[in-house]
Amino acid sequence: MAIEHPSYQVILSENSFELRSYEPLIVAITDEDDLRGNTGFGEVFDYIQGNNAQRKKIAMTVPVINELKPTNMTTAFVMPKAYAMTDLPQPGGRRLTLKEVPRRKVAAISFSGNVSSMRIQEKKNELLDWIDTKGWVGIGSIELARYNPPFIPGFLKRNELWIEVQTD
Repeated sequence: MAIEHPSYQVILSENSFELRSYEPLIVAITDEDDLRGNTGFGEVFDYIQGNNAQRKKIAMTVPVINELKPTNMTTAFVMPKAYAMTDLPQPGGRRLTLKEVPRRKVAAISFSGNVSSMRIQEKKNELLDWIDTKGWVGIGSIELARYNPPFIPGFLKRNELWIEVQTD
């Protein structure tokens, strides 16, 4: 059985870069301490495993998304498409929130391997350079999207960096 991922359409694809149009989605999101994802991942995982007001289990989706803000970081799981905001149970933890993300255009760069601050900076620079050559404007923070569990060997891991863009 395939793991669900957010719906999007590819508008433009060039090598490891894509411009995508994402459908609206809902995420369960919390603060994160570092790239290993020890605290935030655990909190969101507990939520989908039933640590919520209804003790309801929710299917895992991919990717796990870390928003890399200048002063802090978050971890988010995309909720399955079958759920509307009103269908989702309230989180059991006080830091975890549910958030609606509207339709948006996202520039993405794909890469394999383990993530590190240095690798993220390298790919971030490549992505921002690509956006600049297209004359687009990045909106908000860079997001790290991870598609594999930690036990998968690095060379098999699929990662992406995303940033919302204005193309007009």
